[in-house]
Amino acid sequence: MNQAYWVSVWAKRRQDEVVCAPEAYKIHSDFARYMDEYEVSSAFLELNALFRTVYGDIALNPDAYGMPLDAKDDHRVFSQAFRNAGQAPYRPFILLYNLFACGEISDAAVKVSIEKYKAYKPLPKSSFLFSQLSDYGFMFEGLKNNKPLNTGIIITYPGNPNLLRLFKQLAGKARNTDRLQDFLCCHFRLLQDGMETADYGHGADDVADRVTTAEKEFTYMLDKALKAMGFVSKLYGGIECHGVAYYHNEKDMNTKKPYTYRLITRGMDFKCADDEAEKMLLQLRIRNVNNCLEYLASCSDSVWQIFTKHSDKGCTKRHNNTCKHGIAYEIDGEQYWRCACCHTPFSVKPKLADITTYIELVALGEKR
Repeated sequence: MNQAYWVSVWAKRRQDEVVCAPEAYKIHSDFARYMDEYEVSSAFLELNALFRTVYGDIALNPDAYGMPLDAKDDHRVFSQAFRNAGQAPYRPFILLYNLFACGEISDAAVKVSIEKYKAYKPLPKSSFLFSQLSDYGFMFEGLKNNKPLNTGIIITYPGNPNLLRLFKQLAGKARNTDRLQDFLCCHFRLLQDGMETADYGHGADDVADRVTTAEKEFTYMLDKALKAMGFVSKLYGGIECHGVAYYHNEKDMNTKKPYTYRLITRGMDFKCADDEAEKMLLQLRIRNVNNCLEYLASCSDSVWQIFTKHSDKGCTKRHNNTCKHGIAYEIDGEQYWRCACCHTPFSVKPKLADITTYIELVALGEKR
């Protein structure tokens, strides 16, 4: 990976976000009209691998794809250049998404209306994208110097015509159901319902589908425990992750009060190694650590480390004494500070055995 540019960091993340298909999953009959289920699953696995490969190649060689080469040293996290770099790796697949929307498939080829295609906002440096996609087996007729002529575009994929047909179907399904993000991470659940329905991804499953087997088990067990206590939830992700947040009641959730728990597929630390298997974090709304100290005495070292692993430096608000959300506390004579302006002050890579411990800590420490 080219560590110098934000787009390379983001491309590696986009590669990591491609959803792994389980060994068995539902395929709706809408996708099996022109091939059997085995052919659908085989084409999908090849397509899933293609997504991973393209994102990985962008990370290694972003200039070949016409990506923005904004240096990490010149642009801070959450700057506009940083945010733009986060969207840029999607461009090859957004190009295909737009082309598929403007075309009809016939005789193993997608025939694209140039008038419809030109109605879309042009992607930056699309000639680079056409060129690179050709290297992955796509063939485009109706281009000159990798730019569309006025005669229309014909797309074929000679290596596997089934892949092209399925790819177009998935693009259509995503467009019909407003699931572009699922298309961009090649989500297997796009296949489970018909072309007009997407009955998934409304709660804990949106996180569970994107994490390891152990993390998946934790996600569903925590969700079950919190729902049994009366908590309600909603999706709460961001540009860097997918997530689900839990609130005491519907009123708190709908009036934008702070969540009490939040599960996210990964943290915001862009220095964290992307090849680390388990990235999921559980965020805990604990405001008063002193109320937790007696209980902590009986907890494992891994739970203690939630509070003692580090102390934040704090932002400008802390240093000019205007911070209303940060938390100061002391453990064993050591002073700690945790920021909480943008997220909860405490988070942990969760363990299934510690679910009741996390719940008890929040119950003790949520109120100041």
